[in-house]
Amino acid sequence: MKRNSIRRIGAILCSCALLTGFLSGGLSFSRLISRDSSGAFLRADNDESEVTSETGTKSGNLLNPNEELLDPDPVNAPVPHAHAYLIYDTLSDTMLIGNEYASPRQPAAITQIMTVLLALEELQPSDTITITKEMYETIPDEYVRIGFTEGETVTVEQCIYASLLKSANDACLALAIRISGSEKEFVKKMNVRAQELGCTNTHFTNCYGLTDAEHRTTCHDMCLILKQALLHPEFQSYATSASFTIEPTNKFNDKRILNNANRYISTPSTSYEYYIGGKTGYSDMAGYTIIAGAEKEGRRLIGILMGADNAETRYEILASLFDYCFTNYTTTMVYPSEFEGAVNQCTEKINAALKDTNLVISETRIEHLEYYSTFFELANSGYSNEVDLSSLAIDPKAPNQSFRLPILRRFANNETYTVGYLLITVVDKDMPAQETGKVEQKEKTSLQSMLLTTLVILLLVTVLILILVFFVKLLKKRRADKNHRNPTIL
Repeated sequence: MKRNSIRRIGAILCSCALLTGFLSGGLSFSRLISRDSSGAFLRADNDESEVTSETGTKSGNLLNPNEELLDPDPVNAPVPHAHAYLIYDTLSDTMLIGNEYASPRQPAAITQIMTVLLALEELQPSDTITITKEMYETIPDEYVRIGFTEGETVTVEQCIYASLLKSANDACLALAIRISGSEKEFVKKMNVRAQELGCTNTHFTNCYGLTDAEHRTTCHDMCLILKQALLHPEFQSYATSASFTIEPTNKFNDKRILNNANRYISTPSTSYEYYIGGKTGYSDMAGYTIIAGAEKEGRRLIGILMGADNAETRYEILASLFDYCFTNYTTTMVYPSEFEGAVNQCTEKINAALKDTNLVISETRIEHLEYYSTFFELANSGYSNEVDLSSLAIDPKAPNQSFRLPILRRFANNETYTVGYLLITVVDKDMPAQETGKVEQKEKTSLQSMLLTTLVILLLVTVLILILVFFVKLLKKRRADKNHRNPTIL
């Protein structure tokens, strides 16, 4: 009897907790929307739930208008002669032209850009490294080495030069182990950093480009990695140096002269005046790879070929692709002053819609792209700016509401880019300024209160369950003691 009572009490308590959780989560109601004569929107229902609008955006973020290739079918573009390629504009975060740019492939030695990037971020050029066997004995014989020996002391800068100029795999491995203690731990750091940079299809298994079916990245992801590396001026200096000399060390008596193997630097016939840094690679499985940055008249492009057919022509082809993109596409800075007319026209329409209500616009603010890329001819054909009101829905009874309206750039051919957002706050004009702040604070704290309430309920339920378990065990013990004192006689 006592056991059944306890069970009933527990069930009732749990049911109450669940019911309270559901009630604290709120209910969702459908909304009735109506357009007024001014062309703006007023919502004609009594729902007082959150009214913030973020039309035309993903997760509230301001994105570049081109999430895929700007030009998937470029006219008269150079043939890349590679399994995958991409030309990427770093200022506007736009992929201009490419093919198979999101397909994971073996990168070979261009992997070393990530290792060098981490060395630049976590070490000083003058930091020393004492070479151990672990830093070279696992490298296959056919892979390039600088020839470090056990016990030799070198600097981080020397290893970076050796990696970028000669693809020296032992120098690259030395950097990795110096940073993380082992290559295995360093690879974890590589993959975490890749994710932080926005790489979504990259998985490194080693630090220098050893052939491995699981060691893969994409053209797009490698562009993001080189973009970050090029933000370090010293990376550009290292990668574009014609040569570097490693002076004698404690274990090596001669100078080591490192001539840059990149033909943009070392060979006059294939040199490229706009080259600012990059890396090449090769393996039987990866084919020939090359990634490079190019800067011209303030624009910075990154180009990559993966699985190229030929070691020599990859330089000429990539340079031709750079020139094509510098000529046919343009990157433009966005100035908020350009939106003044469109914003004024938008606020006039909204004010006209609010004239018979108690609402007014209390604040306007512009959020915009810094740069965007488009076709050169399109940019020169002229454009206009407008604010998109098509999804605006204002609740005439809500005391405080905010909206995020897309700002469109419309070109002569009627194509539009979302280049910014107009953020508008609408309030009840009779509400004191301090009350407006209270409403905003209430909206911010409502979720916190709900989470705190739910946490307290869960804690109480947990405590009650533990108490019930204790009493059940206590009853069992008493019953056992009673049976022990009064044994059953057979």
